[in-house]
Amino acid sequence: MSAEKECKPGPSCPNGVYVYDFEKKTWRLEEKLPFKENGYYVIYFDNSSCPACRKFDQEWFSFVESLDPPRPTLIVVLCDWFAKLCASEYAKKLFEVFDVHISPTVFFMIRENGKITRMFKHEGLLDKEKLFFLHRAFKEFAKEDAPQQPSK
Repeated sequence: MSAEKECKPGPSCPNGVYVYDFEKKTWRLEEKLPFKENGYYVIYFDNSSCPACRKFDQEWFSFVESLDPPRPTLIVVLCDWFAKLCASEYAKKLFEVFDVHISPTVFFMIRENGKITRMFKHEGLLDKEKLFFLHRAFKEFAKEDAPQQPSK
């Protein structure tokens, strides 16, 4: 992987969709939409020109580094200013599809059988403790809300 494809998302990085690699502890710029696999995703919609996002970055990256297995897939969708000012078609499309108009915005999402089955959207600042609270609560809710497997 070339160095230019790895960047800790923020104002110094190109617009795009970044996925965290827990083994390498790096953020990888994706050249495709990262939702092919079933699983649990936490997605941070970030704007380079957003002062609140710069404040939230400290909480977000601390949250990312503190997660224990099993971990969700962590994604940062970075534009300069929402879909209106975005050099990445993938990031722009995600801002539009997820209807993001406030930053920072964080989505907690479950994908099963190729479809989004459960999702929670939080708009605005969170501290690390609230991020962990929402992460744990969403995982618990998703388990309780999951379709029950028939007994054999």
